[in-house]
Amino acid sequence: MSLRLLALASLVAIVPSACIQVQGDTSAPVAPPAGEFPFTFQGAGDAAIVVPVRLNGRGPYDFVLDTGATLTCLDASLARELELSAARGVVGRAATLGSTGGVDVYRLDSLAIGDAAVKDLMVCALDLQHIRAAGLDVDGLVGLNVLKQYKVTFDFERRMLRLDP
Repeated sequence: MSLRLLALASLVAIVPSACIQVQGDTSAPVAPPAGEFPFTFQGAGDAAIVVPVRLNGRGPYDFVLDTGATLTCLDASLARELELSAARGVVGRAATLGSTGGVDVYRLDSLAIGDAAVKDLMVCALDLQHIRAAGLDVDGLVGLNVLKQYKVTFDFERRMLRLDP
Protein backbone atom coordinates (compact mmCIF):
# COMPACT_ATOMS: atom_id res chain seq x y z
CA MET A 1 0.00 0.00 0.00
CA SER A 2 1.50 3.34 -0.85
CA LEU A 3 0.51 6.83 0.15
CA ARG A 4 1.35 10.14 -1.43
CA LEU A 5 1.27 13.09 0.90
CA LEU A 6 0.36 16.52 -0.24
CA ALA A 7 3.34 18.32 -1.78
CA LEU A 8 3.50 21.93 -0.78
CA ALA A 9 4.59 24.89 -2.86
CA SER A 10 6.36 27.16 -0.94
CA LEU A 11 -24.06 39.32 3.18
CA VAL A 12 -23.16 42.65 3.38
CA ALA A 13 -26.23 44.91 3.07
CA ILE A 14 -26.13 48.68 2.84
CA VAL A 15 -29.00 50.08 4.89
CA PRO A 16 -29.67 53.77 5.36
CA SER A 17 -28.90 54.61 8.97
CA ALA A 18 -32.31 56.26 9.44
CA CYS A 19 -34.03 52.91 8.86
CA ILE A 20 -32.61 50.86 11.69
CA GLN A 21 -30.59 51.31 14.79
CA VAL A 22 -28.51 48.40 16.01
CA GLN A 23 -26.97 48.30 19.44
CA GLY A 24 -24.64 45.33 19.42
CA ASP A 25 -25.16 42.15 17.46
CA THR A 26 -28.58 40.78 18.39
CA SER A 27 -28.64 38.05 15.75
CA ALA A 28 -27.92 34.45 16.58
CA PRO A 29 -25.07 32.83 14.67
CA VAL A 30 -26.32 31.06 11.57
CA ALA A 31 -25.37 27.40 11.40
CA PRO A 32 -24.39 26.05 8.01
CA PRO A 33 -26.89 23.76 6.25
CA ALA A 34 -26.69 20.04 7.04
CA GLY A 35 -23.78 18.40 5.29
CA GLU A 36 -21.82 21.68 5.02
CA PHE A 37 -19.01 22.84 7.21
CA PRO A 38 -16.23 25.43 7.01
CA PHE A 39 -12.68 24.77 5.95
CA THR A 40 -9.53 26.86 6.16
CA PHE A 41 -6.44 27.19 4.05
CA GLN A 42 -2.99 26.59 5.47
CA GLY A 43 0.53 26.42 4.19
CA ALA A 44 2.54 28.38 1.69
CA GLY A 45 0.23 29.96 -0.87
CA ASP A 46 -2.79 28.48 0.92
CA ALA A 47 -1.88 25.16 -0.70
CA ALA A 48 -3.79 22.92 1.74
CA ILE A 49 -7.48 22.67 2.62
CA VAL A 50 -7.86 21.91 6.34
CA VAL A 51 -11.01 20.59 8.01
CA PRO A 52 -11.95 19.81 11.62
CA VAL A 53 -12.20 16.06 12.18
CA ARG A 54 -13.50 14.05 15.13
CA LEU A 55 -11.90 10.68 15.77
CA ASN A 56 -13.76 8.13 17.89
CA GLY A 57 -15.88 11.03 19.20
CA ARG A 58 -12.82 13.07 20.26
CA GLY A 59 -11.47 16.28 18.81
CA PRO A 60 -11.78 18.24 16.72
CA TYR A 61 -8.40 17.78 15.13
CA ASP A 62 -7.20 19.67 12.06
CA PHE A 63 -6.68 17.41 9.03
CA VAL A 64 -5.64 18.20 5.46
CA LEU A 65 -7.96 16.95 2.70
CA ASP A 66 -5.57 14.93 0.56
CA THR A 67 -7.02 13.42 -2.62
CA GLY A 68 -3.64 11.88 -3.37
CA ALA A 69 -3.57 9.76 -0.23
CA THR A 70 -4.99 6.26 -0.43
CA LEU A 71 -5.52 6.04 3.32
CA THR A 72 -6.43 8.54 5.96
CA CYS A 73 -3.40 9.03 8.22
CA LEU A 74 -2.83 10.66 11.55
CA ASP A 75 0.22 11.74 13.41
CA ALA A 76 1.80 8.84 15.30
CA SER A 77 1.57 10.77 18.60
CA LEU A 78 -2.18 11.19 18.12
CA ALA A 79 -2.58 7.47 17.39
CA ARG A 80 -0.85 6.76 20.72
CA GLU A 81 -3.00 9.34 22.53
CA LEU A 82 -6.20 7.74 21.15
CA GLU A 83 -4.92 4.27 22.10
CA LEU A 84 -5.92 2.81 18.73
CA SER A 85 -5.88 -0.93 18.09
CA ALA A 86 -3.51 -2.21 15.45
CA ALA A 87 -5.09 -3.66 12.29
CA ARG A 88 -3.99 -7.29 12.42
CA GLY A 89 -2.46 -8.87 9.37
CA VAL A 90 -2.17 -5.53 7.54
CA VAL A 91 1.17 -4.11 6.45
CA GLY A 92 1.42 -0.50 5.34
CA ARG A 93 4.03 1.23 3.18
CA ALA A 94 4.20 4.95 2.70
CA ALA A 95 5.92 7.25 0.25
CA THR A 96 6.18 10.78 1.61
CA LEU A 97 8.00 13.97 0.76
CA GLY A 98 11.41 12.49 1.23
CA SER A 99 11.17 8.93 2.32
CA THR A 100 9.51 5.59 1.94
CA GLY A 101 9.00 2.88 4.50
CA GLY A 102 6.66 0.89 6.65
CA VAL A 103 3.88 2.49 8.62
CA ASP A 104 1.67 1.29 11.44
CA VAL A 105 -1.93 0.61 10.42
CA TYR A 106 -4.83 0.94 12.87
CA ARG A 107 -8.59 0.50 13.00
CA LEU A 108 -10.56 3.62 13.88
CA ASP A 109 -14.14 3.19 15.16
CA SER A 110 -15.32 6.45 13.60
CA LEU A 111 -14.15 9.54 11.76
CA ALA A 112 -16.53 12.50 11.40
CA ILE A 113 -16.25 15.67 9.38
CA GLY A 114 -19.24 17.76 10.39
CA ASP A 115 -22.19 15.39 10.29
CA ALA A 116 -20.58 13.09 7.71
CA ALA A 117 -19.20 10.02 9.45
CA VAL A 118 -17.38 6.88 8.41
CA LYS A 119 -17.29 3.83 10.69
CA ASP A 120 -14.69 1.07 11.05
CA LEU A 121 -11.95 2.80 9.09
CA MET A 122 -8.40 1.70 8.43
CA VAL A 123 -5.89 4.51 9.05
CA CYS A 124 -2.14 4.76 9.15
CA ALA A 125 0.11 6.59 11.57
CA LEU A 126 2.94 8.81 10.33
CA ASP A 127 5.42 11.22 11.81
CA LEU A 128 4.11 14.54 10.47
CA GLN A 129 7.06 16.71 11.55
CA HIS A 130 7.97 17.50 7.94
CA ILE A 131 4.43 18.76 7.25
CA ARG A 132 4.53 20.98 10.32
CA ALA A 133 7.95 22.27 9.29
CA ALA A 134 6.40 23.26 5.93
CA GLY A 135 3.84 25.49 7.67
CA LEU A 136 0.91 23.18 8.29
CA ASP A 137 -0.31 22.88 11.86
CA VAL A 138 -2.30 19.66 11.37
CA ASP A 139 -2.82 16.34 13.09
CA GLY A 140 -3.37 14.21 9.99
CA LEU A 141 -4.82 13.95 6.54
CA VAL A 142 -8.13 12.71 5.19
CA GLY A 143 -7.52 10.31 2.32
CA LEU A 144 -9.56 8.67 -0.40
CA ASN A 145 -10.80 5.87 1.84
CA VAL A 146 -13.05 8.55 3.40
CA LEU A 147 -13.60 10.98 0.52
CA LYS A 148 -14.67 8.39 -2.07
CA GLN A 149 -17.77 7.62 0.00
CA TYR A 150 -19.14 11.13 -0.67
CA LYS A 151 -19.94 13.60 -3.37
CA VAL A 152 -17.52 16.35 -2.40
CA THR A 153 -18.41 19.98 -3.23
CA PHE A 154 -16.17 22.96 -2.48
CA ASP A 155 -17.50 26.52 -2.24
CA PHE A 156 -14.23 28.42 -2.22
CA GLU A 157 -15.92 31.83 -2.04
CA ARG A 158 -17.67 30.91 1.22
CA ARG A 159 -14.92 28.49 2.32
CA MET A 160 -17.46 25.75 2.85
CA LEU A 161 -17.22 22.05 2.10
CA ARG A 162 -20.24 19.84 1.47
CA LEU A 163 -20.21 16.05 1.79
CA ASP A 164 -23.24 14.22 0.39
CA PRO A 165 -23.49 10.41 0.57
